[in-house]
Amino acid sequence: MNANRFGGALRLTVGAPSCDVPGFTNVQVQCAIDRVASAGGGEVELAPGVYSLADSVHLRSGVTLRGAGEKTILRKNPVKTANVVCFLGFGHDDILVDNPDAFAMGDGVYIWDAAAWGFYATVGTLISRRGDTWFYDQRHSGDYTPRDRAVVQTLFSAVSARDVTGAAVEALAIDGNAAENLPLNGCRGGGVFAHRCREVAFRDLIIRDFHGEGISFQTCDDAEIGGCRIERCRGSGIHPGSGSNRFHIHHCTVRENTGCGLFYCLRVRDSVLEDCLFEANGQHGVSIGTRDTGHVNRRLTIRGNGGAGVYLRRCSRPDGPHNNLVEACAIEENCAADGEAEVVVQGATAGTRLIGNSIRRRPGKPGIVINPEIEELELSGNRIAPAGDGAIVDRRGQPADFEPTF
Repeated sequence: MNANRFGGALRLTVGAPSCDVPGFTNVQVQCAIDRVASAGGGEVELAPGVYSLADSVHLRSGVTLRGAGEKTILRKNPVKTANVVCFLGFGHDDILVDNPDAFAMGDGVYIWDAAAWGFYATVGTLISRRGDTWFYDQRHSGDYTPRDRAVVQTLFSAVSARDVTGAAVEALAIDGNAAENLPLNGCRGGGVFAHRCREVAFRDLIIRDFHGEGISFQTCDDAEIGGCRIERCRGSGIHPGSGSNRFHIHHCTVRENTGCGLFYCLRVRDSVLEDCLFEANGQHGVSIGTRDTGHVNRRLTIRGNGGAGVYLRRCSRPDGPHNNLVEACAIEENCAADGEAEVVVQGATAGTRLIGNSIRRRPGKPGIVINPEIEELELSGNRIAPAGDGAIVDRRGQPADFEPTF
């Protein structure tokens, strides 16, 4: 066995009776991960089978979690829910609900209300109970009140990494069981989720039917997503967000998700997205927006999505998605539900380059739309079919009637 890059070399197997840790729930998987992490790192191998999840599988630094491909399935349990009955204050860890018996020790929970969602929601694990009061391993990220319809739900990522360095998940399938679950906001979760991590890798995963994003990573540096298949999730397929830098996404298939194929979120920078298929997603194939700068998008196939194939969101100059390259991509017959054109370039955006792309447009839809406020756009070597009238609609020189959107 090869040593882990951080010095550990422990290897444990999980699942079948002959494994080091027999059992098919997140508890057994977590026991093995934590044991390997405590020994300095190494590998956890999951035998074929279906592993039931009452909470996330939590990654640890220096640990690689590896399955047996499609035969290893992490399946989320049905959601349980209860209503918050009192003011739960920011920074506290107590939880009071109308049906405390709905939950069990070790459940993963999601707490939010109508005034506190996104990063103001909290995801954690129930760790103790006193009477009717539960406690979890997090502090509330916001105030949650009955007035704003606060709820506690057993919603969580199948695989979660928080403040982790040098971990990987490889060769397994995730069944999000969307029919028996409710939405989980992409800022706090996904089929696979990472937050404040460095050098984490997700390779050769199959993620299906998660009631939220397929893969979401927030405030991460140097992440890799390679060879993954993300299908039928009820959010965007891949959601890089909130200050993530230098990630590499390659050889992925992202199809039939409700949101965008890939949604670059807030201030993500200097990534490479290459050799991927974005097909039949409900919104745009690839959406680029607020302060999303320095991205290379090349050799992508983007076809049959509901919105535009490539969509630069409308932002002011300080918030613009600057210096982005779209090169050698096949962008074909998008705008299946709505969308203005195969490629929409807009906002007070500088340094956009569209080079050597093959664009096949739907009848009545332009190949490329350039809105008036755009700055410093390079177009070269693009082939648009059918050519002629409407292939490129260039509105520069017209009044810029826009309000920045984020």
